[in-house]
Amino acid sequence: MTPADPAAWLDALAALEGQDVTAVLTVQCGLDWLRPTHLELRDQIDEALVTLAMTRSGVRIDRIMLHNLPAAGHEQPGELLALNSAHDDWRLRLELTGMLLRPSARPHVHLLIVSGAQRNVGIVDGIELRRSGTWTQPDTADIALGLLRRPGATTPLHYELAMDGPFGDADPSVYL
Repeated sequence: MTPADPAAWLDALAALEGQDVTAVLTVQCGLDWLRPTHLELRDQIDEALVTLAMTRSGVRIDRIMLHNLPAAGHEQPGELLALNSAHDDWRLRLELTGMLLRPSARPHVHLLIVSGAQRNVGIVDGIELRRSGTWTQPDTADIALGLLRRPGATTPLHYELAMDGPFGDADPSVYL
């Protein structure tokens, strides 16, 4: 499933409302997620997963996204800078959003570490749902979950941002 096919993503998001959904696994490791043309769909996915986390405490949410971008392929130098900027922005927004949730409700965001010369991360983007203990596509889910079990393949997204401004420590009156 690619971001170029938003209908499949939107169908999966609609299925999140099913009471038999016990877990969600999303993979968003393609560079297209960082392009402006896919920002709206990416935001819809982020919003749906946060809404699920806030309203259904028993559903486990795992997200796999890039820790760092793969080696440049056909991207122009300016485009690579824009992709890195969009990546940093996305991670920051996920961290900030997660900080607003209680720790037990936060999605488990796994950042896939890409080696220096690697151009393809070898995993397919998509959303898998576990309904009543069974994944919608068990083979696809097993590949992604296998990656999460591999030591050193991912690192967790940390929800520990320094929210204090540059003058907060020296002069608390800046908050008045």
